[in-house]
Amino acid sequence: MNNKLTTKKMVYVALFTALVYIFSRFFQIPVLTPFGQTRFHLGNVFCLLAGILLGPGLGGLAAGLGSALFDLFDPVYFTSAPITFVTKFALAYVAGALYKNRKELVDKKKLVTSSIAGQLTYVFLYLLKTFITSKFVMGFTNQAVMAELLPKAGVSLFNALISVIIASILAIPLIKAIKFD
Repeated sequence: MNNKLTTKKMVYVALFTALVYIFSRFFQIPVLTPFGQTRFHLGNVFCLLAGILLGPGLGGLAAGLGSALFDLFDPVYFTSAPITFVTKFALAYVAGALYKNRKELVDKKKLVTSSIAGQLTYVFLYLLKTFITSKFVMGFTNQAVMAELLPKAGVSLFNALISVIIASILAIPLIKAIKFD
């Protein structure tokens, strides 16, 4: 993909921003933990697809914006919007950067490994944010921090697995269909 920003690329960024928002908002299952709420959702599928299809920069922008918009319109997550933008941007950026260096148009092995790397980047950053907030902002004890981290880690890793599977399947025909050059 060349570096020139075209109308077509902007439309794809807007499309993936909307898809991330819609699949985060309407395709979710809230999960309550003793210290707050987390959720299983399909928004990460489209964060991965944005990075893989649009490349690291534009894909990261779409993933970050769509996820931050979700946070901004939900009172539970409103204050998390800036950090969500960063973590979801990183998810798509890592997936896009790794997939960008492939040997053929559809490289299934690279597709799966870049999706896994993107999701693991996000899970790490999300759990790091949770740890810092719980330990240093809220002042929770180590036991309380672990009681919050463990359920969130479980849900996040399950979400990551499902996202990698679905994104890897959907990406194959989409890679062939979306051409910017």
